[in-house]
Amino acid sequence: MTINVLFFGILSEITKKGSVFIDGAKDTDELNNILQSKYPGLKEYSYRISVNQEMITINTPIRDGDEIALLPPFAGG
Repeated sequence: MTINVLFFGILSEITKKGSVFIDGAKDTDELNNILQSKYPGLKEYSYRISVNQEMITINTPIRDGDEIALLPPFAGG
């Protein structure tokens, strides 16, 4: 199972990538643990997670081909 993970804002600077493909995560909690292990700097920032362009607030199952985005807090003006 392959998942496309997109990074925005400061999170793309931490990972030095705009996106990565991750294999093997069954839900967003497991994916988050994989990402924080691979990119320890993520632990220092708060961010929201979206699955297929829907913001989530609880652990969510993920399927092959899902698009996950990690979004830092946004400020408006």
